[in-house]
Amino acid sequence: MSEKINDEENNGIDGSVRSPYTSYTEYLEEDAKDVPDFLMEESNEFLGSEDIPIDRYTSKEFFQKEAESMWTRVWQFACRVEDIPEVGDSLVYDILDYSFIIVRSDKDTIKGYYNSCLHRGRKLKTERGFGKDIECPFHGFCWNLDGSLKHTPAPWDFPHVKAEEWNLPEVRVDTWQGFVFINMDDNAIPLLEYLDPLPEHHERWDLADCKKVIHVSKVVPGNWKTVQEAFMEAFHATKIHPEILPFQADENSRYDHYGDHMNRNLALVGKPGPHCWPVDEQEILDTIFYGSGRVFDEDKTLVPDGQEARKIAAEKMREAFSATDGHDYSDKSDAEMLDALVYNVFPNFSPWGGFPRNLIYRFRPNGNRHDSAIMEAIFLQRNHKDPKKQEPYEPIPIHYLDEDQNWDDAEELTGIGLIFDQDMSNIPEVEAGIRASKKGKLTYANYQESRLRHFHKTIDKYIAKGPHKP
Repeated sequence: MSEKINDEENNGIDGSVRSPYTSYTEYLEEDAKDVPDFLMEESNEFLGSEDIPIDRYTSKEFFQKEAESMWTRVWQFACRVEDIPEVGDSLVYDILDYSFIIVRSDKDTIKGYYNSCLHRGRKLKTERGFGKDIECPFHGFCWNLDGSLKHTPAPWDFPHVKAEEWNLPEVRVDTWQGFVFINMDDNAIPLLEYLDPLPEHHERWDLADCKKVIHVSKVVPGNWKTVQEAFMEAFHATKIHPEILPFQADENSRYDHYGDHMNRNLALVGKPGPHCWPVDEQEILDTIFYGSGRVFDEDKTLVPDGQEARKIAAEKMREAFSATDGHDYSDKSDAEMLDALVYNVFPNFSPWGGFPRNLIYRFRPNGNRHDSAIMEAIFLQRNHKDPKKQEPYEPIPIHYLDEDQNWDDAEELTGIGLIFDQDMSNIPEVEAGIRASKKGKLTYANYQESRLRHFHKTIDKYIAKGPHKP
């Protein structure tokens, strides 16, 4: 069990103090099944208590430092492999002023090209498409899928264009568990090293054996960090999401961080939060199943006397998902069937762990605006164990929400859209309050907001390297 340290002498200034309530790790020790070691192990080094200057969120100058020194050096999730399943399939990934074409150049190869014609600079592609080559819509310069020059219009007027020198410039591309990443830094560390220890943790959940079934995108008025950080701690649930208190132990959550690029928030489902009103086990189960959009049961499930809603809910989830995809979940832990296992990869990629439909977040600046961001919610669903029962997959379109639409208007999100909207209603007020601040700084919690501080320290490490031009 986690040691509770309440040393009045240091008053927790060394980061040792944890919530006085039952910890997430202690709850794991009560799991009905064996819990993987990597979920049991805690990893949280004290990162200090210093205040955070607000100009990290409001300053165009700081945003420009991120643009020049950080975004051009990091591995970024661009798409899923199933987004471009056939040779010639392509899509566009944009970040800041940069734009990239991600294309399946042959059956087993995915390439990334800077999305700019070598003639007059026009974007070669603006949306997802299919083709046997890459042709500029302006004058017709054309490249093969492997990036080699295929056609020069009016070649008599371009004797200075040498085919061997006119390959499309490439961006580094690598894949992990069906996710396609790009990196503008040719000298960056390999992807698997960058993600460590995410590959080890997620190997058990095998997201490569999943397909994207939901993808919703929305522009949010706020700095990209303000938006992302709304999803990096469970501390806010008591005020922002009070309806989940009967089944999510918010203040009991665990926060771990690893190296420079990975951290996680593990939030328990099936026990009430410490600030919840009195509820019994049946109320907990009803809220999980019927108040969250998680599961729909025609026959109401009852909690037998003396049993726990968490264990009943986990077993129902095992049964439901086994019936859906044919996999055996009988030995999988309650935590992996229910809990919010929220991993964050620096700077903006959040693949949830566990076995049910996996939620993926992606956050990024909206173009070059420091006060506007793009948030995307993606769900993956496991392929059926029997290949004969796997339906042919067609890449799904992204559902772009208009400025005046709510997340809840995306019906495919079911109950979680309402939760997102509660977060969205708070973000403009956070942005406005930061700008109105006389204090000029933000004060983070030592533990519950340690993931925020972890990512800010990593941002500083990249900025300290100075500008990087791809």
